[in-house]
Amino acid sequence: MLTFNLKKYNLKDDGLMLDVGCGEGRHIFGVMQDHPMMKCIGIDMDKASLNRAEEGYEYFKSISNAGAEFFIGSAYSLPFESDSFDLIVCSEVLEHLHEYNDAIKEIHRVLKPGGKFYASVPASWPEKICWHLSKEYQNQPGGHLRIFNQNNLVDEIEGEGFKFLSSERFHSIHSPYWWLRCFFWNSQDTNFLVKLYKKLLERHILKKPIILNQIDKLLNPILGKSFSMYFEKL
Repeated sequence: MLTFNLKKYNLKDDGLMLDVGCGEGRHIFGVMQDHPMMKCIGIDMDKASLNRAEEGYEYFKSISNAGAEFFIGSAYSLPFESDSFDLIVCSEVLEHLHEYNDAIKEIHRVLKPGGKFYASVPASWPEKICWHLSKEYQNQPGGHLRIFNQNNLVDEIEGEGFKFLSSERFHSIHSPYWWLRCFFWNSQDTNFLVKLYKKLLERHILKKPIILNQIDKLLNPILGKSFSMYFEKL
């Protein structure tokens, strides 16, 4: 489930990609599929997520000619030389970081001039509803530290030496699922409505039925849970 359109802008086919906070590797596998000559590197602080990413890579590696590697690493101190990458992805990470501007500075450092930076965060008002419905959601360990003002965040990233290209929103039909989870927070694992909606989302992710895809795309500008931004390094 990607939070970017990886075909929206031209990328260097045989370039180098970095996923900051790669988790289980979903965007790396997406890049491998669309750009099989692009070498991909993922870093994350969570070893368990990296282990799952490496397991997934064993399944997906046949679609790539350049391969992928995964490392433990911090967004505050990226272990790479300046001007190294053609594409950097940072999806649903900045809201977890106490000093997110320091991470943006590091991303700028290791990205090549003219390289693309794709960042996504939870969209403002769907996230506000989650916070309103559940204090536990807001305060869970490792959770979201802030709700971004989307326009201000774009301005902040531009101020670090990036050119803003465009933005869009994704995953509208996921917003109600998280509202249900927050509303039934203490019983979310057993609640009938939550389990029913989860099955709907699983069907959408695995089967991609046309009707659900169209509903999701139609509602994205209004209900999209992820606010996705596209930048280029000046």
